[in-house]
Amino acid sequence: MDNKTKINIKDAFDSILRADYLSIDRIKDLNQLSDYYVDPFNTISSILQKQDNFISGRRGTGKTTALLKGYFECLKTLKKGEESDYFHSNKILPLYIDLSNCNDLFEKDNLALLEIHFVRQLIDSLKRQIESVLDEKFLLLFKKENPALDDLDIIEKLLVEGVTVSKSKNIAATDKRISEQTDSFALEVTPEKMGISAQISDKNETEEIRSYNQTKGLNIQEFLNKIKDIIKKAKIDYVYLFLDEYSDLNNKSQVHLAGLIKSLLGSKTNLFIKIGVITDRFDFGSNIIVGRDIFHIPLDLNEHVERLGGLSPALNKFEELILELVEKRFAAFNVGLKFEDILKANKSEIVSRIARESIGVTRTIGLILQNAWKQAEIGTNQIGFSEINYGIRAARKTYFKQYEGAVKRKLIPGFYNDMWNALIGKAIQEKDKHSDRPASHLLVDPKRNHYLNVFKENFMVHLLEEGRSSKYGGNYNLYSIDYDICLDLNIKYAESKDQYTGIRFIYDDVLSEFDGYFSTEQLKSYKCPKCGRIYQEEEVSQAKVKRCFEDDEKLEEIVHQEFEVTDGNFAEVEVKILGLIAMLKIEDNMSAVEIANSVGCSRQKVSGWCSRVLAPKGDVLIEVKNGKNYYYGE
Repeated sequence: MDNKTKINIKDAFDSILRADYLSIDRIKDLNQLSDYYVDPFNTISSILQKQDNFISGRRGTGKTTALLKGYFECLKTLKKGEESDYFHSNKILPLYIDLSNCNDLFEKDNLALLEIHFVRQLIDSLKRQIESVLDEKFLLLFKKENPALDDLDIIEKLLVEGVTVSKSKNIAATDKRISEQTDSFALEVTPEKMGISAQISDKNETEEIRSYNQTKGLNIQEFLNKIKDIIKKAKIDYVYLFLDEYSDLNNKSQVHLAGLIKSLLGSKTNLFIKIGVITDRFDFGSNIIVGRDIFHIPLDLNEHVERLGGLSPALNKFEELILELVEKRFAAFNVGLKFEDILKANKSEIVSRIARESIGVTRTIGLILQNAWKQAEIGTNQIGFSEINYGIRAARKTYFKQYEGAVKRKLIPGFYNDMWNALIGKAIQEKDKHSDRPASHLLVDPKRNHYLNVFKENFMVHLLEEGRSSKYGGNYNLYSIDYDICLDLNIKYAESKDQYTGIRFIYDDVLSEFDGYFSTEQLKSYKCPKCGRIYQEEEVSQAKVKRCFEDDEKLEEIVHQEFEVTDGNFAEVEVKILGLIAMLKIEDNMSAVEIANSVGCSRQKVSGWCSRVLAPKGDVLIEVKNGKNYYYGE
């Protein structure tokens, strides 16, 4: 195999990792993306409907790729010689904004700045797109006859300079009032007379602070009217606004931005919004109602299980997706080979293992194949079971490092480790009873579904199906323990519903021990620091000194509150970045690109946040090699 073919194979596998390296200004990149995009659930057709949508999925499920594909289909309607597969005669102007760029690194809680960055990016995107899609002669005439375009420049200048223009942001202002008063008192005694004289001379300075609201910024309806004028004169039918990385904002910023987005939804300006969010990591506040104001497009595998007729058909569908994913990329990157040409083991078995490890997460597929190919290059340039197992192990260890580091830095509360050990402990117990029976799955009461969110987003468990009936009775959410963790612990992996619906897979008895950490309904509960048993208040309320019934250890009170999953209100991506770096020793240090590939974010996010925020505080350490920063935690 020649060197060029090897590089093309590597590039094909690397492209599965993430799509945010693509430039929306380079048609070549978007054309290539369009060539290799795989759409098994007709996601793009849903995205391009004339309604407001949000696309949800775990990190790495292809949200950015889907948004960019939708963006390019809109762009085709405005480009000569291009024909969209989804639109016939309508002209659609697409605007794309990466919301992580709207969040100021140093003033993350400055919501006014967030709003300014958002509007400025929207203006910039609109102006650039207008200039790129209109031909030069028409553009000159368009600018001359369209004062609304100049108004955008004025609006942007006002935002930067902070000139008072309307009522959208509150800025505190103060007045001072100083009053002065003096008094004096004197007693005079002489042989001739005795007298008293008095003069007010007491000096007293007071300051009165009076607050009032002074408004700066932009009236959003005026802004929308400007956009409406522009698209009408440009003979554009609709504007599609693609907002990516919504979950890279912290909770407070999300809710604030949702208020601004709400004013854009249903604005009757022929503008439709498409938002990319991470499952369980988004908040639209109380103003935006899902199913009325905005509609859901899911990417997670569990969302498609029911419509495909069960878990087994869904996994079979996903195996087909993996094959198509690789073959299309091999064609797009001019590899000149089929996938099976670089395999030295049974193709179906290799694809089956990849499917069970990745469970619908395309980035995991990329990590597996990337690492498997590195091993193959050492030997025969072919992938067998040992190479694919190496790739699976490398992907799992990368994700697990992010979790371990986040716990180490207290970004994830430490009790999650106790809960994880309890879950794995039960699976091992079930395996030890009958080693030939599967023990890889768990059934969880939907009321406790959120207990596993941290494990789910770190790919330690995977939600497979909601409302799965057990042989024992009742409906549960079905999860699987990560496939490689099962391999590591010699736990047999279940393949059919008859294998994972038995009573032994119901984990309520394990999870109920941790109710005290999540419940907000009870006043108090107590935990034994030695055996870990949790007591409700009524069980020990009579005792002045509350002790464990089993080992007489003094109980510790559990403070009931809704846990912030991260310390400091970090966004999910920031927890993963810092978690991964925290586990790296100096000899294991990684570059911003390597960290971005592992976590699934932009290189700029890693380098900017680490170098400008974390490093000055001592949260990460940097080694400079050949003028390039490499990050580590210990």
